[in-house]
Amino acid sequence: MSRFPMPALTRRAFLASAAAGAMLPFRQSPAGAAAIREVRLRAAPGGIRLLPRPAGEVAAWCYNGTVPGPEIRVRQGERLRVEVENGLAEETTVHWHGVRVPHAMDGVPHLTQKPIGAGGRFVYEFEAVDAGTFWYHPHQRSFEQVGRGLYGPLIVEEPEPVRVDREVTWVLGDWRLTKSGAISEDFGNRHDIHHNGRVGNTVTINGRV
Repeated sequence: MSRFPMPALTRRAFLASAAAGAMLPFRQSPAGAAAIREVRLRAAPGGIRLLPRPAGEVAAWCYNGTVPGPEIRVRQGERLRVEVENGLAEETTVHWHGVRVPHAMDGVPHLTQKPIGAGGRFVYEFEAVDAGTFWYHPHQRSFEQVGRGLYGPLIVEEPEPVRVDREVTWVLGDWRLTKSGAISEDFGNRHDIHHNGRVGNTVTINGRV
């Protein structure tokens, strides 16, 4: 978990999204055992439309071909099993931001796990202890991998979901683009580090400008 954990937002405070799900059906568990939700994520190069046509897509990094990555939705008390495939040319991990998970499932490279090598796979499995609105993202070179598009929402529903007319998840993102329309390559520069992160010049909601 994060060194500086923040209270989980309830679904009342932050309502839910457009990202396509990569969910597999529930797997039946033995009597008395928690149900298991199985998900597959593939981190790989892809594209996102950040500029008006006729400009093409901007090269980005995606989970399952989308930015943000697919919304993962699970019920409080269920187990979540996520198989991550690394289609990048560098190492990666997945961290479950704000979620209470076993140490080995926290996705911190060289501390809680060995990074997932290029072409490699890793299975994360944990119980969804707390209801709330969370997100997932890499902790391996997160300043760059998140900046290129690797992030997505994780919704843990209450045992009795809140009654609403409509539920929508908004995933906000900001992108630093060059004058030519590409993602700026100045990741990890000292100015950004000293000013608490990278600020973009293009804002998206659920991957759309």
